Amino acid sequence: MSSIYREKMEALKNSLTKQSNTRFMSVGDLSIGQLYRIIRMENRETQYGITVHCVLEGAGDDGGIMEVYLPRSIKIKDEDIHQFNQGGDDKVLHLIFKGRRGRSFNIGFQ
Repeated sequence: MSSIYREKMEALKNSLTKQSNTRFMSVGDLSIGQLYRIIRMENRETQYGITVHCVLEGAGDDGGIMEVYLPRSIKIKDEDIHQFNQGGDDKVLHLIFKGRRGRSFNIGFQ
């Protein structure tokens, strides 16, 4: 087996492993008071209109990558999202789930 083939297969395995470790969650499923580092954001068209989609780095023992949609009341310009995503490892923004206010999610950023 050639080394190029092995490298491609290793890259495929890593990609599949990363994808299988990604959890798609509701903001309401996050732990209250826990900081979740935002890795990437984008505006996505959903059945409810444009919604901010976030990729989060998990905290605690299970860690991993999580994907959530922010409440529709949160609006971020595409330019601001692009600037954030271009920040590399220097970007430090965390999402905090603070619980519920009635039927709404109470979130904050730090």
